[in-house]
Parts: sequence; C-alpha cells; structure tokens
Amino acid sequence: MVIKIKRIVYILPIGLLLFLTSFVRAQTSSPHLSLVPSTKSEVVGDNFNVSVNVDTGGESIGSVDAIIEYNQNLLEVISVSEGSFFPTVTSTTTTPGKIKIYGIADTGAPKTGTGTLATVTFKGIVEGTALVSFVCQLGSTADSNINKGTVDVIECSANSNGSYVIDSSDSLLATESGLPETTASALPQTGFLEPTILLLSVGVILSILGAAFWPGVFKI
Repeated sequence: MVIKIKRIVYILPIGLLLFLTSFVRAQTSSPHLSLVPSTKSEVVGDNFNVSVNVDTGGESIGSVDAIIEYNQNLLEVISVSEGSFFPTVTSTTTTPGKIKIYGIADTGAPKTGTGTLATVTFKGIVEGTALVSFVCQLGSTADSNINKGTVDVIECSANSNGSYVIDSSDSLLATESGLPETTASALPQTGFLEPTILLLSVGVILSILGAAFWPGVFKI
C-alpha cells in the first residue's frame, strides 16, 4: 500500500503541472482586442495615436468588430486609419463617444495571429483622465466581436483598455523638471488569477514531494 501511495505522490505533480501549463496557455492566448499604448500623458490640444490591435489566439478568423467607447468631454476623434491586419477595414464615428471599426478577411483567406486593426488619432480637449474601452459582452452581437465563421470567439475579460491623462503644458513641464506628478491609476487588468493559481499549485506540489520523503505518514 505504501508503494502505491508513493507512485501517486510522484505522478500527481506531473499531472498538475501539465494541467497548469494548458490552463495558463489557454488564458494568455485567448482571442482579444487591445489598445496600445494602454496609458499615456498628453497636453491639451495635442493629437496622439492609439492602435487598436487584434490577437486571434491561434484561431482562424474571418472578421472583427471593435466597438469602442471614449469620454467625449475629454477627447475628440480626429481620424481613424485602417491597419494592415485585414485587407478591408471600415469605421464610423457618427455616434458621439463611440467608435465602430470593422475588419474583414478575404474570402477563403482567414486571418491568424496578431496585428493592427486600425489606428485612432485622438486630441485632448480639456484636462482630465480619459478612459477608452471596448464594449464587450458575452453572447451579444452588437458589441466587439472576433468572428470565426458564425461563432464569436472573443474573450471579453482578456481585452486591454486604455487610460489617458490630458494635462496642461505647465503641468507636464513641472513633471519633466522633477516635481511630483499626479497620474491616473491604470484600468484593472485581467490575468491575476492565473499567477495566483500557479503559485498555490506549486506550493501544493512541493508539499506533496516533501511528504514523499516521510513514508510513515502514508502508511495505512
């Protein structure tokens, strides 16, 4: 009986590690959208660019719908230019506070990998912290989508939103001269669950391996 328990003790950690590897890989490679850069400080009246990027998470996709909300009291959309990931990209900014960008692959040539869907040029119009985020809800077709055929494969929780500080030139000059700067807190990001589970599981594995050197504990 002791021998059988020892075998379980040595096999269990291997199984746990394989599971954790698959779990973390699935989480980090989920189809999602991101804004790059996700944080930035700009002067009132200046233009700045934000890339809208897509990661297919290894899936072969036919199209992407990126629906983005922004604070229209702090930001003005100057332009939306198409990226290189899709051969066909269209956009609309007619709804105040919202940007809609659509990317479509050629027929019979689905896209896989990562790339830029479009680049949005904003202008800060007043001081403040402007949040820019993807509208995304599981099961909805009127929001952001990453489409594999007729199936939406986007992982909403994996999307990366943006937070942009619009400040006066005097404030930025003070920051550059070494005076204290007040910056916005970054938006909550997903991904903290995976490292926590990994660390806890490693602790369990080490405990099991340690117990293997005390066979008396497992005698029945």
